Amino acid sequence: MNVKYRPIGPQEKLYKTIVNQIRDMIVSGELKKGDQLPSERDMATQFGVSRTAVREAIKSLSEIGLIDIMVGKGTFVANNTTDRIVESVNLLLHVEQVKIEDLHHARMVLEAPIAKLAAKNRSEENVAQLTCLIEKMEETQEQTQEFIDVDTEFHIEVARASGNTAFIVLIQAIIKILRSERTYAMDFQDQTESALKHHKQILKMIIAQDEGKAEKAMQSHLDTVNEVIQSL
Repeated sequence: MNVKYRPIGPQEKLYKTIVNQIRDMIVSGELKKGDQLPSERDMATQFGVSRTAVREAIKSLSEIGLIDIMVGKGTFVANNTTDRIVESVNLLLHVEQVKIEDLHHARMVLEAPIAKLAAKNRSEENVAQLTCLIEKMEETQEQTQEFIDVDTEFHIEVARASGNTAFIVLIQAIIKILRSERTYAMDFQDQTESALKHHKQILKMIIAQDEGKAEKAMQSHLDTVNEVIQSL
């Protein structure tokens, strides 16, 4: 791998400049998922800094989820950056004490257009996965928590079908918190039949690539979910 690191001039917090440079390399694609970084000693030589600065930078990059430190093997660009970003957004939303009602409203604003985009951009692989999830929902109608888990995966797969990575991250983060706060789960068992019907309609319109009806089907589903939340 022929990646060149630029030497860094003297300044107060060298490790932050190292963090920024490596982060930019990952964002630009110069460093790809799974790529191994040089040893601490080699990086210090290439950057023209102390090993302490490199060590601090590696620690910081690991904490924000951009790299994985594997003892005895080395340091690698993280493969699961999306999961780490979701965790960070999830933590931020909790710290900021975002209201559940506000999260659901944000979900309603996002997911209807996402379904429209999914109908336009979906692949056969997306359709196959969504179809499989519908089958699992049918199997778990009497098992409320399992049904909700599959329901969640369905919405995330719709986001994947949209082809927009940002939507995947945002929907995962929002739904993750809503799931953790679903104190109404025990009361949701009476809604599984209705939810399944809505999801089948969403999938039908995505398969047909009818963008307008896919959007309306998702909106109808979320309106019903909102009514359940308000009633509880």
